[in-house]
Amino acid sequence: MDKSELRLYYKNQEDLSYALREYIDFYFEGNIEDEKLESNIIKVIEGNEDKFYKNNEVAKKPKQILGKSRLDLIEKILSKKK
Repeated sequence: MDKSELRLYYKNQEDLSYALREYIDFYFEGNIEDEKLESNIIKVIEGNEDKFYKNNEVAKKPKQILGKSRLDLIEKILSKKK
């Protein structure tokens, strides 16, 4: 998979979380523009809400895999969308 691309759907929380982690790290390295990051994160989270959230908060597995700084970035992006 090209690091600058994300699939829209994932089969489980672990695959989703590792893909998001790799993608965000690629962004932190300066390889992805802000707008592309934001639109892709929104699309992927919307397509996988059942895996990313549990009881209206981020599920335990994604929290562990992503870590605080990546989760903060995702939350910031998702809050802009509202």
